[in-house]
Amino acid sequence: MTPRGGTAAPFRVLVVCTANVSRSPLAAGLLRHRLRERFGPLADRVEVTSAGTRALPGLPVDPVAAELLEEATGRPPGPSTARLLDARLVEDADLVVGMTREHRRAVLELVPAAQRRTFTLRELARIARELHRTGRVRGTADPAAALRALLAAAPPLRGPTAPADPAGDDEPDVHGLPAQEQRRTGRRLGTALDEVLAALAPDPARAVPQALTRGGSGSADASGW
Repeated sequence: MTPRGGTAAPFRVLVVCTANVSRSPLAAGLLRHRLRERFGPLADRVEVTSAGTRALPGLPVDPVAAELLEEATGRPPGPSTARLLDARLVEDADLVVGMTREHRRAVLELVPAAQRRTFTLRELARIARELHRTGRVRGTADPAAALRALLAAAPPLRGPTAPADPAGDDEPDVHGLPAQEQRRTGRRLGTALDEVLAALAPDPARAVPQALTRGGSGSADASGW
């Protein structure tokens, strides 16, 4: 990366959904939290932001998404408002993670050259799981270096790991649906992020907040929420 002030620039992750008020800010906030859990202060070497393909700039994060993020991380989310995806954001990102194939297409329409670094979250999780299983990517204490290694190894596995139903790569939009549907989405996002991060570093022991299991099965989810 280009040196800035004598240090390496951070690895930049851009998370993309449609309105940038529910799925993408929730996934971005969870990713920042998971990185901090696994890597401690070195998590600052990864910069995570989000944007929406049809966002209304300035719109606040959905209250349910904000509540879920606070429950998952144990702290109120910082101020965040929607921003519209543009070519500059894509060009500045080292890794672009969309919620659906539609978001991935929108990213590539803006910047075709971003193809090798653009995935849906479920797609990236599936590839990371395979890389972790086969030991083709080794964990490291530096999350930026680990993400670069993952990104370098991932593209050839798109086809071999693809689901029979392409829709399996999509995380559906639940904005405006009942809170329990959004809670299920949050658990799926957490599971997918954990699968990605498992390829980067060992999973730390952590307690599962019970708030996110209320109204559900009554037991902890495999995502580690």
